[in-house]
Amino acid sequence: MKSLVESLAQAATIDDQLAVLRSTFTVNLMQPDQRFDSESVYFVIGAGSNSLIQTHSPAIVDGYLHFRSCMHDTPMKPLAVDRLQAAIERQRVYVVQPKAVDPSERDQILDVGSLSQLIDAAQRSGLVPGIATIIQVRDCEFRLGRYQQALQLIESQFQSFQGRAAQRTQQLAREDLDIASGRIKMSGRELQMKRQRDRQQTQAVDRARTRFSRVLEGLRTLVKRGLIA
Repeated sequence: MKSLVESLAQAATIDDQLAVLRSTFTVNLMQPDQRFDSESVYFVIGAGSNSLIQTHSPAIVDGYLHFRSCMHDTPMKPLAVDRLQAAIERQRVYVVQPKAVDPSERDQILDVGSLSQLIDAAQRSGLVPGIATIIQVRDCEFRLGRYQQALQLIESQFQSFQGRAAQRTQQLAREDLDIASGRIKMSGRELQMKRQRDRQQTQAVDRARTRFSRVLEGLRTLVKRGLIA
């Protein structure tokens, strides 16, 4: 987004700015019968300057459009929809959308199989209670090309996983101290079996972390094709 904003600022004319946008995104004039969608991006040609904006969710409240400036990454004063409707009719408002990603091209970056592998690894780790959320991302957001939403959901699950993984590491360290001090009594065989279980679980946690990283990297790459910062 930062490089896009810089390119727009350097563009001398409206046509140059539209060319910058069209080099990466699908840009179409907004039609009079179209409504402003939530969390969507628009290019508005003003009297003194032009603006790239992103609507909030919900976009319209009490007849006013709520949005932020993508140029300055700041919330803006809501505008009356009636006023914007006049700009639409004068062909001064454009809808800016990510270009469609070809499925075969997308799969070179991240495919459904990678999400399925994450689901399996997350289940085996025992540290991800939100497995249903990852399944939803695979079967819904990802397949529909909603990469920003998918990224937010997976990031949330990863943060939760990281927290539980850290707690597990701390717990194992406490157990080792208790065993060494004699507070926990274990036979040699019991200790050997515990060590083996701990190693296997640690390997499962490491695999889940690797799968999370792979999916997050792929989703971030796909999001770069869009406009959400």
